[in-house]
Amino acid sequence: MSSDVLEKRYRLLLRAYPADYRRERADELIDTLIGDEPTTRRWPSLRQAASLIRGALRVHGGSTAPRPTAVLFWQGIHLGAIAVLALGALIGLDDIVEAFRFGGLSDPLTVLRNQGIHEIVLIAALVALVAGRARTAAALAVAAAVVPTAISTYLFANGLPQWWAPVVATPLILLGLRRPADVPPAPRANAVLVTTGILALHLIPAGGFRMVDPGARAAAAAMVIVGVAAFLWVATADQRLLIAVVPTLLLGTLHQLDNSGWTGELLRRPDALPSLVVAVLMAVVAVVSTQLRQRTRA
Repeated sequence: MSSDVLEKRYRLLLRAYPADYRRERADELIDTLIGDEPTTRRWPSLRQAASLIRGALRVHGGSTAPRPTAVLFWQGIHLGAIAVLALGALIGLDDIVEAFRFGGLSDPLTVLRNQGIHEIVLIAALVALVAGRARTAAALAVAAAVVPTAISTYLFANGLPQWWAPVVATPLILLGLRRPADVPPAPRANAVLVTTGILALHLIPAGGFRMVDPGARAAAAAMVIVGVAAFLWVATADQRLLIAVVPTLLLGTLHQLDNSGWTGELLRRPDALPSLVVAVLMAVVAVVSTQLRQRTRA
């Protein structure tokens, strides 16, 4: 009886794997995990659970694909385009809410002209890209940079990250149109999860290091360490994240190049440039290591 319960719980963990992989390998994995000997265990060990989850992340990242390097590169680019548009939309929404909190309700048309039109077009580009309409998404991304700027130069003149988002995303979307036919597109649900993880990374309060209160600084340091460790635990298994996170960090760097001082925006982080450099290096290492593993396997 306990073996049946244990098997059900293993199968629940195996749902983290893609459906095709489960159909081919689930029974084999269950036999390996449980073994032939009777057992009184009712729960998988923590180590086994972590290994299964990391294994699922590797499979989603293309480790079992015929060309894992191609999957890593092309899907990473696609996920990066989605993530940078989503981050730009999040920053824009945050700024619009702040604008309404500090006087925008008295002049909503100005907020719409300065920020709202850009936000609408940017979200439309994001929805189109997630829906698989890459050409439409590219056109909307160009429109998100050009049309709102022609109406109001507020975002461009201030060099805000949400203005840079479609500028960074457009070449990634256009490059993604050249994806080889034998490389599958990133599944939509998986793309949403990856994007959520990258957004969560950017919500870590790194600016808390500037707080005078030692308790607040210690709490910020703990959140940064835990958040970055969690992201790296996932990203070292599904290495597409190491590519996808690069363009999102580029927004912070571009914002820093356009401005000086600390104004408290979501991406005005003291680590924007160093983290971008580290992210680029990790992305290069991910591609090279995957290519070396592919050659060794061949």
